[in-house]
Amino acid sequence: MPIFRLFTEHPREVGETYLSHAAAASKIALKFAIAAPMQLLHAVFPFIKPPFGSDTASMKSFLRKMSPKRRSKSCCGGNSVEVTLHKVFSRLFLL
Repeated sequence: MPIFRLFTEHPREVGETYLSHAAAASKIALKFAIAAPMQLLHAVFPFIKPPFGSDTASMKSFLRKMSPKRRSKSCCGGNSVEVTLHKVFSRLFLL
């Protein structure tokens, strides 16, 4: 199954399942999606501090925390992300 391997090889290399890796990568992408416009706003209006933890120091800290090595050493492993995703999607579809 070469196609299946395309989706699972990298997550396995960093000690995660496909879903836990997808959730972590999505979290990073969303954080950057918020941070980029906030930094542009700050560039035009330097007196406005970037909100939502989108300043550079917060982003560095966030990226350190989200590194694959640190994610795999979390208290609950990759399963905690999967459980969280399940809860979020369950709540979304029950509304």
